[in-house]
Amino acid sequence: MKHSIPIQPCNCIPPSRDRSESPRMNLDRICRAWDRAGNHSDSFPDSLLERVGELLAERLEEIRSQPETILDLGCRNGLFWRQLQPTGKTKRRIVSTTLTSNSALRTMQGGLWQKIWRKRPEVICAHPLSLPFANQTFDAVVSNMMLHWINDRREAFKEIRRVLKSNGVLLFSIPGENTLTELRQSLAELDLQRDNRTWPHLLTLPSLQDLGDELLTLGFRLPVVDREVIHPTFNNVWTLLKHLRALGSCNPWEERKNTLTGKQYFSDLQDLYLARHHSANHALTATVEILFGHGWRD
Repeated sequence: MKHSIPIQPCNCIPPSRDRSESPRMNLDRICRAWDRAGNHSDSFPDSLLERVGELLAERLEEIRSQPETILDLGCRNGLFWRQLQPTGKTKRRIVSTTLTSNSALRTMQGGLWQKIWRKRPEVICAHPLSLPFANQTFDAVVSNMMLHWINDRREAFKEIRRVLKSNGVLLFSIPGENTLTELRQSLAELDLQRDNRTWPHLLTLPSLQDLGDELLTLGFRLPVVDREVIHPTFNNVWTLLKHLRALGSCNPWEERKNTLTGKQYFSDLQDLYLARHHSANHALTATVEILFGHGWRD
């Protein structure tokens, strides 16, 4: 029997916020980056998202009482939707939301789903701060590598809690604060050399302790956050930046430096990065910290 999930009128525009809040991320830039990322595939970003999605789906399978209605919050290309499909006889209704209509169309129109599952994903465009669902709609909300693109993560957690049923579970993955520390340090040093100040380039990411405290403060029961760290290497800084673009990354900050960046800037960045952070074979090393969290709604 198909569960009824009423969907209210929606769009991808978040509720209005006080413009004095700082810093602020530009949603249009983020949406353009997500659309751009969907136009091509890349081995490292694809494998990273796939592996993190697998680990998150495994955590869902370990829950004793399996959810029947699931919200896939922030889908990208539909891969995680496939990973969430049950392996046994359990039946699930999965509804996915994404930031852009183009990524929603890519997910629904992919021929792969019809061949394997004989059905298309249910995907809508909606902002995580204004979900188009009634209170207590889902048994579980699962989000793979998306919540760091939201200006106000605490408000996103509140909205997630609103659409969760009593005793529903939230599971998510998100990059941690130690992600790309080498690139952050190199960018900051280069800014100081060129402008005698630093500019925002990369997202501000949470620590393991931050996430645990937020979940507990916002009323999630038995919150748990753990992490995994990997250290991939890249031939040069241009390859690293290409992989980040393929993941949908961008500089979303409204306070960023709005001038053209010439080739010399990236050459200088390459020299700094190589001088500070390189492996024995002179490849660039990077740190990627993935945080996995879950908590239950009272």
